[in-house]
Amino acid sequence: MVDFNNETTVGTPAVDVVRILILQRRADCIEALEKYKKEDFAGITPNIALLKSRIYGLFLEIQGALKRKLEKNKEQYEQLIQKINSNNIKDIEEAFFYLNEYLDRINLTKIDNKKEYDRSSFEKDNKEQGLR
Repeated sequence: MVDFNNETTVGTPAVDVVRILILQRRADCIEALEKYKKEDFAGITPNIALLKSRIYGLFLEIQGALKRKLEKNKEQYEQLIQKINSNNIKDIEEAFFYLNEYLDRINLTKIDNKKEYDRSSFEKDNKEQGLR
């Protein structure tokens, strides 16, 4: 969690603080989903309230950006809200997966962003770089 009383936070750009807050919300969602699944796998009737509230918190953090992205598809935006507010675990999981994939698309959580390098085609790479 971001410590707003820390001196280093003052010099941190706001966008970086928001990114950290979003990542913290995502981690909280994963933790709540793990707790839900653990109880479900153990045969205990799990409480869905914590999971729903955590996913709703993540949604609130990125709601403006999502609304802009889905501006042309208001129906999809409304469906996402319905899934977040649903009591059906499948709907809630789908909503989390959508939010998680959105964070990947905007490169906030993407970890596989290195270009694959084919060592067998030096000539092709040279042409792409304008070296030949």
